[in-house]
Amino acid sequence: MNIGIIGSGHIGSILAELWTRHGHRVMISSRHPDKLDTLAQKIGPDCQRGSVEQAAQFGETVVLSIPLGQLESVISKTDKYLHGKVVIDTMNPCVERDGDQALDIITRNIASAVATQLKLSQSKVVRAFCSICFFDLKTLANRLPNTISVPFASDDESAKLIIMQLINDAGFQPYYLGPLHLSKPLDPGGKIFGKALTRSQIEDLLFYKEFTSKDNNIQKEFT
Repeated sequence: MNIGIIGSGHIGSILAELWTRHGHRVMISSRHPDKLDTLAQKIGPDCQRGSVEQAAQFGETVVLSIPLGQLESVISKTDKYLHGKVVIDTMNPCVERDGDQALDIITRNIASAVATQLKLSQSKVVRAFCSICFFDLKTLANRLPNTISVPFASDDESAKLIIMQLINDAGFQPYYLGPLHLSKPLDPGGKIFGKALTRSQIEDLLFYKEFTSKDNNIQKEFT
């Protein structure tokens, strides 16, 4: 698969490395693509560098791995190239960094990916690779046993199949959380944000609650 990666920070560059190992072709990009030569060479021959617009054109699937505050500017350059494509949203709102765009999401109490989908109405937005920190993404890929799961959310069935393949190819186990409006646990402050978890650990955090019975035994109840 050709994968365009918009943003070449920790998450974007690590994903590029993991996917090229599995035979995918990637294009990393930034506002200053001429500064990416060393990184592209380090990742390998299946990685090239380009402008944000070139990455959006190149990718059958495109990753948005930029500060949320840059999203409007990026969309103005790339929207026409993203129509009909799967767009993987790794962006996390931070008011101190992203200003009004993050504040709007928090004030409206919506999942971050819902806001992204509204802005990219002609694309198939998937929320993934946003809740695991970059260090764990780099060091825990292909861990056996107890494979780490990457939870994701999507409204589109075809997009689900693609992101499941790409999560597997990166060395993790996909975990479908639900449609985009249910993806708040992946956002900052969410129950599974910032954690590297197995499937069973995700389910324990999301779907069970502990309570004390009359005989003081701790039990688990499915909610």
